[in-house]
Amino acid sequence: MSHYSTQPQMLFQCDHQLVHSMKKHRESAHSAMKNVVNRKVRVHTMDDEAIEGIVINVDAKNVYILVEQGNRGFFPGYPPFVPYGPNPNVILPLALFNLLAVSLLW
Repeated sequence: MSHYSTQPQMLFQCDHQLVHSMKKHRESAHSAMKNVVNRKVRVHTMDDEAIEGIVINVDAKNVYILVEQGNRGFFPGYPPFVPYGPNPNVILPLALFNLLAVSLLW
């Protein structure tokens, strides 16, 4: 005999208008970012982070930014052991819906 209910209990459901707004935001961010591939940018996120790097790819949900290791606080293999030798760059994927502002740097 199981004590689990057949219907899951809803813990959270996003407002439908917010979902629509987030999708539009993601589409706008995607459109802007696909036009700056191979360009250096500064990205500001909803988490109050500022990230500088070169946009190397954009897909429907993420932008991929090549950042120098010194610009971020965490990297695979750091600190202090880097198993495959020094790697000064890291590719950082960022969710498009998390972007607040993007500025071209060159």
